[in-house]
Amino acid sequence: MYAKKWEIQVVALCLCLGVGSACLGKVIYVDDDATGAKNGSSWTDAYRYLQDALADANAAEKPVEIRVAQGTYRPDEDTLHPDGTGDRKASFELINGMTLQGGYAGLDEPDPNARDTGLYETILSGDLDGNDIEVTEGSWWELSEESTRAENSYHVVTGNDIDNAVSLDGFTIRAGNANEEWSSKYHINGGGMTCLNVSALLTNCIFAANSAKHEGGGLYDVSGDLQLDSCTFNGNWAGWDGGGMQTYYGTPTMTNCRFIGNRGNGGMCNIEGAPQLANCVFSGNQTAYCGGAISNYSHVPLVLLNCTLAGNSAALYGGGVYTAQDEEDYEINLIMKNCILWGNVPSPIDVYGRPPTVTYSDIQGGWIGEGNIDVNPSFVASGHWDPNGTVEDTSDDFWVDGDYHLKSQAGRWDPKLRSWVLDDVTSPCIDAGDPASPIGDEPFPNGGRINMGAYGGTAEASKSYFGGPPCE
Repeated sequence: MYAKKWEIQVVALCLCLGVGSACLGKVIYVDDDATGAKNGSSWTDAYRYLQDALADANAAEKPVEIRVAQGTYRPDEDTLHPDGTGDRKASFELINGMTLQGGYAGLDEPDPNARDTGLYETILSGDLDGNDIEVTEGSWWELSEESTRAENSYHVVTGNDIDNAVSLDGFTIRAGNANEEWSSKYHINGGGMTCLNVSALLTNCIFAANSAKHEGGGLYDVSGDLQLDSCTFNGNWAGWDGGGMQTYYGTPTMTNCRFIGNRGNGGMCNIEGAPQLANCVFSGNQTAYCGGAISNYSHVPLVLLNCTLAGNSAALYGGGVYTAQDEEDYEINLIMKNCILWGNVPSPIDVYGRPPTVTYSDIQGGWIGEGNIDVNPSFVASGHWDPNGTVEDTSDDFWVDGDYHLKSQAGRWDPKLRSWVLDDVTSPCIDAGDPASPIGDEPFPNGGRINMGAYGGTAEASKSYFGGPPCE
């Protein structure tokens, strides 16, 4: 069901929103360096402010596509208010039938249509005054109370009752601060993005340095049907649940996502939802409560397939995962397969209620289940906390992330070198996943069995070693 749902959504978006398709509607351009007519009709005449483009898109026949060049865009700015209004309630609102794409080169480059979300970073920022002190990604301190964030937007992106094809692709969403007083209960969740009853596709988005007084520092999802592909949650904070992401009665599907150095009751927290995660990494997430990487409170299963949880910590229970449900129901609410849980403290998994179903996974300390092992996975490099020169003060510590590819004498992918390298040892997690799981895009030489961990079944899966030089 997971794969089919994803494939259907992708095909639908390609058919309706792809370049050159018959049903592609109006295209609107945004570039903060534009000097022309500023009507959004081309790169030369692009809008300078994203809010102007959203107003245009809202009035236009759908579907509509907005292309945004590299730069920083704030939700309180538009043509009438080029210096901003200072309104903390201002946000970028999603629109039915809209594709919003960042990462374009824009007018400063020879080809303004060139698109690279890493090279041409497009930032949606809640820092309305542009005065935030630099925050090291993966920092552990309470972002919402930092004085330079007092004027920041409550929510950088918002969406309500979105039931048509919506795509948000290639943005860095940062510096939202949902820290209104508890008595209001309006702006205490979802500093980066908050959404209610939203069906949307989020691709290549980074949620960084967002905060919420209550839940969902990076993303707060209520009753949504979100699909996230290759998204990163880095250095977000929540006073209670979901430092990186909180889903409440939602059914998100997530592939190739990373939760790095978030702080809250779970880098990701699920309450009464049914998330499905595949090929995701959780590392360096911390909580003063339960569930360093994931906290799960639900009557239906949260599913983890080929995920890696490493170096997460909790002050009470479940450095990796804490899962609980009412004893009266006593149903399995967590299913894990082909996963690696290593280096999580005080424990990889803590359970209140019926134990989860865990199979073909490497669990430090061991776990009952078919195909499970308990052996060092031989990551390329584990992440660690840097004391930032003040060993006695943990509030300014920051997470230095690792590389969770598996070592192999036959070859493993090096993302920095962008090439295959050989190691002097081979991970026991290679060819150790469920024999019934498809090996997908795993490269040759391959033992015909999926690897455990976040890169199993992908083109970056470490290669199988058969005791001799790799075959050509």
